[in-house]
Amino acid sequence: MDLSIIIPMYNAATYIDKCLTSIERQVWLPTQFEILLVDDGSTDNSRTIAADWTARLPLMLLTQTNQKQAAARNKALDQATGQFILFVDIDDDLESDMVQQLFQNRAGADLVETGINKVFVDTRGQVTKRDVELPVIQQAQNQNKLLKLYFGANTECDVGLWNKLFRREVIERQQLRFTNANFFEDSLFVGQYLNAITYTRIRFVAQPLYNFYKRQDSTTTSFHREIDQLSAAYLVKCGDLLQQTDLSTAEQTNLMAALKLRVWIYTIHHHVKYDPQWCAQQQRQYLLNKIGVSSSFKPNVPIKYRLAFWMMLCFTSTYNKMYSRKYL
Repeated sequence: MDLSIIIPMYNAATYIDKCLTSIERQVWLPTQFEILLVDDGSTDNSRTIAADWTARLPLMLLTQTNQKQAAARNKALDQATGQFILFVDIDDDLESDMVQQLFQNRAGADLVETGINKVFVDTRGQVTKRDVELPVIQQAQNQNKLLKLYFGANTECDVGLWNKLFRREVIERQQLRFTNANFFEDSLFVGQYLNAITYTRIRFVAQPLYNFYKRQDSTTTSFHREIDQLSAAYLVKCGDLLQQTDLSTAEQTNLMAALKLRVWIYTIHHHVKYDPQWCAQQQRQYLLNKIGVSSSFKPNVPIKYRLAFWMMLCFTSTYNKMYSRKYL
């Protein structure tokens, strides 16, 4: 088998046809490929719609109780037989030549990465903005630089699963699976994969071939109380991964400072949007305890996160109102 396409699915009736049509209409597909579509305990008619596609594509419909997409991807990896793995999210879609471009660049590669189209959609389903993001790690000239760019810049194009062709033999040799209870598990997986290969065996396609939809959440009640613990666990795992690299202690410290800033800001944003008990005093204490003033001045910290830290700390109420107005 040349290719296994892995797609987790949960209550995705609205998106299934568009996603699978974008695969069906690829200008080229390998002779032998399989689609492993894992239904994660959907309560709508997703399974019925997906089952209709088994007559049109080599699609295997797997099911599990609701355990989130990390577990769904692991279930598919356990059954995948393709030499290469492509992950796709059910609410996204592919440009018509994405698979062709990936395979044309696979010779001697352990990873092939394309650019992405970030498509912003409001609560009415209307596209409000489109951004193109291309691989930053393409600038790497050695293995250390590769990992520094990955953890330092940490762009969605680089950390995302879905715009990359992975070699299954590497995944199995390294016994890679998705962990961290569905929180930044894709970023962790890609980081572990990059650490297992050499930068000379990565190929890039400088075109946006994967359409990544960023949909504005229409519900204001989806607060996940475990997010603080998951954030802490993710940072511990990233620290463990960095210790396995050849990066110096100083480089690891600076990269972890940038990661901490990014992750805890993300976590605070979740509290601002969804936690009715969240308050300005709690936020300031959180910033000082979890991140600390000194971290905002470390190298590798992008300027936008540095500014966000100080705005969230010094102009807490104003920042939170502006953020809520923009995203809710």
